[in-house]
Amino acid sequence: MNGPDEHTASMNSRDWTSAQPDNRQRGVGVVQAVRMSYEMTERLFTLAQQRRISPNELIREIVADYLDSDADEMITIRRSDLRRAIDIAVKNAT
Repeated sequence: MNGPDEHTASMNSRDWTSAQPDNRQRGVGVVQAVRMSYEMTERLFTLAQQRRISPNELIREIVADYLDSDADEMITIRRSDLRRAIDIAVKNAT
């Protein structure tokens, strides 16, 4: 299996018995689509399941936290940490 079949198989193996519906009233929204690696998707679903929220809710929280933070704030970082972060980003992008 690969691609969508693999993802479907992983979804079927999850225990959804404790899942809770999200019945909150929502205003009009805009749907954003993003392509993620299989590994990132698995991490997302695992974290959402651990927190007992939907993956969509987790993504909204992550984006809101990022947008509400001072993401453009100037910081100091060790050169070795920067190199390590760049190496990880390049590895994950390939």
